[in-house]
Amino acid sequence: MNGFTIPLLCEIMTLYQFNMLNKTKQAEAVWNGVHIGEREDGPYNILLYQVHSFYVEVYYHRPHNSIIKFRSFSSTTQLAPYLEKIDIMHLIK
Repeated sequence: MNGFTIPLLCEIMTLYQFNMLNKTKQAEAVWNGVHIGEREDGPYNILLYQVHSFYVEVYYHRPHNSIIKFRSFSSTTQLAPYLEKIDIMHLIK
């Protein structure tokens, strides 16, 4: 045990606390987050979640039908691959 517990939904988890969790607890925290995007990269489906004040990418490996890793970050610049997929053409008329 790493000394951290998953906060109740009304408590705020920090990026540091998330990174200190084991993979099972990280998965629980992610599934309580908000799914906000997805993309593909080679054999991976990468799902983007917002968990409190940070983001988590879930790397799902299609050929092995398994989650390979979680990548967490707080910088909005790392959202660029998802923003590029948003179609805004209907707003430009």
